[in-house]
Amino acid sequence: MKMREILNFIIFQILNNSAIFLGIIALIGLLLQRKTLAETIDGVVKTIVGLVILDAGAGIISNSIAPIVDLLNKSTGINGVLPANEAAFAIAMETLSTNIVLSFLLGFILHLILVKIIPNKNFKHVYLTVHQMLIVSSFLHVALPYVINVSNTLLIIIAAILLALYWTIGPAIARIYTKDFTDDEITLGHANHLGAWLGGVIGNLVGKPEEDAENLELPGILSIFKDTTISLAFIMPIIYIIIGLIVGSDGIVTLSNDTNWFIWLFLSAMQFTAGFVILMSGVRMFTGSIVPAFQGIADKFLPGAVPALDVAVFYAFSPTGSLLGFLGSILGTIIYVIFSLIVRINVIVFPSPIIMFFDGCLIGVVGNKRGGWKAALIAGAIAGFITHLGFAFLYPMTTSLYGSGLTFSNIDYSLVWLPLMWFLRLFS
Repeated sequence: MKMREILNFIIFQILNNSAIFLGIIALIGLLLQRKTLAETIDGVVKTIVGLVILDAGAGIISNSIAPIVDLLNKSTGINGVLPANEAAFAIAMETLSTNIVLSFLLGFILHLILVKIIPNKNFKHVYLTVHQMLIVSSFLHVALPYVINVSNTLLIIIAAILLALYWTIGPAIARIYTKDFTDDEITLGHANHLGAWLGGVIGNLVGKPEEDAENLELPGILSIFKDTTISLAFIMPIIYIIIGLIVGSDGIVTLSNDTNWFIWLFLSAMQFTAGFVILMSGVRMFTGSIVPAFQGIADKFLPGAVPALDVAVFYAFSPTGSLLGFLGSILGTIIYVIFSLIVRINVIVFPSPIIMFFDGCLIGVVGNKRGGWKAALIAGAIAGFITHLGFAFLYPMTTSLYGSGLTFSNIDYSLVWLPLMWFLRLFS
């Protein structure tokens, strides 16, 4: 087997497979702590199974909402761009795989060095969401050639340095606003670092922390809506049916096949709800295993370090807050669409399920913890608006993706990378 094939296997079959990679991390951590065989097996299995459950729930959510949102986007008859990380990453990998991987590897080494030498506790973390790390690396390799003209070797090095700084500084920023409710045992390792910051800032400005969404007192039968499962089971069918009425029954039947279009919408909404319940179950199992296991690695090599984990891990800290952030993000996205049509922005960015749900939920959690339920809603709405707006300006910079109708998603691309690209363009 050639060295390139071995490297590809390690990166894309092990490191990029979150369940396998973090299962190995858990195994190493537990062995370093000299846990018994039974404790080691328990920790490793629950880490892997928890992540598989988490990913399964996220997949159900995406698969239930993506087709109908895609249909809604197509029904407008507008040529636009859809933020979708995995699809954009796949296109970039077709021609830039070597550069993407080299920058990822060099950037990760630099990240570990920075974590080791920076004394501030907020910077003591290890970025463990490899799939997100590769996606950000791919973004830099499609965007940097637009703003700077350098050799390929220098481009790889510049991208690696930017990645190392991002993976080190980003989670530190998020940690400021999450450590109070996570007991500072984990931080965020996802392209939502400034999303957490935004949720925290808005939470500090509006609302009251004592108005925690989880403690809302609802009168009479309305008290059942304190259960996130019940809330989603009522709210999601309404959202799906509204979209269905906009698209029309003729459009929905292209997805529903032999099932009545109205029944199909209702069942799809229930699938979304089920996906959320499954995801939360996986989150609890995964975090209950990886946090104590990672402590063995931290104590041995990076004292005081915590794992920087995927965005969905944080939803369990405020399920109702995450729901409110999601609903707020939907509202903000609708406002963006209306705004973009009124001012006739050159690039129309279609509503992204990834942004509305995964970003909105995190921002809702942090907003709620800092400013209660009002902050969760407002933060989600603001984030939904500015994230989609940012991609209208970022998309033309993504060289090999431009014209594909696809771009990256998550709020950090709008709040971190877009301003940086403008800055580099100014001085190039």
